[in-house]
Amino acid sequence: MRILLLTQAFYPDTVSVSQHAEDLAIALAERGYELDVYTSRYTYEKNIELEEKFLVYKNINVYRIRPTKFSKKSYLGRIINFLSFNVLLLFKILFSKKGKYDMIIGMTLPPFISAIGALGAKIKKAKFAFWMMDVQPGISIGSGLFKEKSIVARMMQATANYIGHNSDIIFALDRFMKDHLIDHSIEADKIKVVPVWPAMSEIYSGARMENPFRIEHGFGDKIVVMYSGNHAVMHPVDTILQAALLLKDNPDFLFVFIGGGVRVKDVTDFKNKHSLDNIKQLPFQPREIIHLSLGSADLQLVILGEGQVGYTHPNKVYGAIFIGKPIVYIGPNNSHVTDITKRIDGNIEVEHGEAKQLSEKLIAFVEQGEAHWQRVGERNLEYAKEHFMPEKLKAEMVRYIDLELQ
Repeated sequence: MRILLLTQAFYPDTVSVSQHAEDLAIALAERGYELDVYTSRYTYEKNIELEEKFLVYKNINVYRIRPTKFSKKSYLGRIINFLSFNVLLLFKILFSKKGKYDMIIGMTLPPFISAIGALGAKIKKAKFAFWMMDVQPGISIGSGLFKEKSIVARMMQATANYIGHNSDIIFALDRFMKDHLIDHSIEADKIKVVPVWPAMSEIYSGARMENPFRIEHGFGDKIVVMYSGNHAVMHPVDTILQAALLLKDNPDFLFVFIGGGVRVKDVTDFKNKHSLDNIKQLPFQPREIIHLSLGSADLQLVILGEGQVGYTHPNKVYGAIFIGKPIVYIGPNNSHVTDITKRIDGNIEVEHGEAKQLSEKLIAFVEQGEAHWQRVGERNLEYAKEHFMPEKLKAEMVRYIDLELQ
């Protein structure tokens, strides 16, 4: 049977969506499905053109589409790039001579790529599976990009409803996302809640001070509080930056920001404005060493913006607990993140704006000593092994797809 996967980012891209799309595609190919992927010719973060228009990667046929390449520094440029990719994608689906697909799987990068997938599946008489990584227009409204009653928001909601109603199966990442879909009259029985998995296959288990990434980047014996991943507009970094400012004279702490995205500039500007030596910035790291980079931290930072519960899903929490690190969570106190942290003693939770409380909690955490940090990390890892093992979650998605195609 043949499956087509639609995603703007795919191997060798380093963003989370790319890694999870790659993992699912490999799992489906190993299950015996014939897998095609339609993706972008340009990398998501740096807009670098990839050489190969077509390649076979682990028995997956990867076809790359060349959309517009406007600067991602402006929202207009991003929107034009997204639209051009979606339009070209529609033409490729409609006029492809590669034969019939039994299922098309659509993701959420770029926004509403799954509207193209749902329409294409309907015309081509294929099943459609919607892998909902985030929820539009809720995520944009919560970020202040559009007003809830605006024409743009209403058009986006109508498109989202079209995707939901024309999906044969929907993969939501948490119970809040499922509730949102049900609130918009999407049938509950076709919504399957499957969290994303940690995008790594190894865990660094060596001594803290012997971690190669820690040594390479000169972290020394400082307590490293790390934010690793996309610095997205819906996850404001103001509270952690203010905490770093409050702790600027405390020699124990180093705040490390790894990755890219629109809020990287916020971090850079804040660091320069206040001449903060306790902030270090690094680019996205290759997937092959992600266990070393994440493992070099003492605490992993997870941020969820106000008004974003049920609309977006920072999956950093899974990587953090999978590698056995304590979590610092900044966000609403009722979310999929607190569904996890409230079941595990010792992690740090604050809401946005509570920088002083955060700095105090960090100091108190450190004062409890390294044995305490290790116990919290071990409890996190135990929970991850029980609930979020990658092979288990990938197998669950493949099983649902098997059932849908029977």
